[in-house]
Amino acid sequence: MNTPLNHYLTRRFLKGAPLAFTFLALTAALATAQTKTTSDGKCGKPDQQQAVDVGDRTGHALVIAKMSCTWTNPYEIAGAKAKDYMVTVASDATGAKSQDRGYVVIIMDDGDKAFVRFMGSGTSAKDGTTAGEGTWSYTGGTGKLKGITGKGTYKSTGNADGAQDHVEGDYTLPPPPAPKTKK
Repeated sequence: MNTPLNHYLTRRFLKGAPLAFTFLALTAALATAQTKTTSDGKCGKPDQQQAVDVGDRTGHALVIAKMSCTWTNPYEIAGAKAKDYMVTVASDATGAKSQDRGYVVIIMDDGDKAFVRFMGSGTSAKDGTTAGEGTWSYTGGTGKLKGITGKGTYKSTGNADGAQDHVEGDYTLPPPPAPKTKK
């Protein structure tokens, strides 16, 4: 049925639709805006470490370690600064090379936590120095960091006394929940 009212509403909808779409797209983009981060940290000797010789070739071992670390150049998320982090890593090492994967728990100064999964590779030299690099991604969080997403890269160098990490990436926090209305 093509009435003057239908014709008027169709024209109004078509004129208003691009504006509404633009507003919705802008709102969605702002709600999912990524924030870039760069930070540095320092880890001491492993708190726990276990190595098991595989036995298939010389120098092939599976290693698991857990380290306590502190951010020396912390980043900020949702008004809180990254304070400490715990790294748990499993390495498949052959000679001077390793394939590494593990998890990081980041503790913020307000007590919230962010959870990270990483994977990469590493090398060790005869003098005991090590180097590693890889990628990481957030797997979740607590408090204001619940629902955090993001990813990035890391580089690590170390020796018998510990390691230094350089981390770069981005994160996105979900939009805050809408206020509840009274009925």
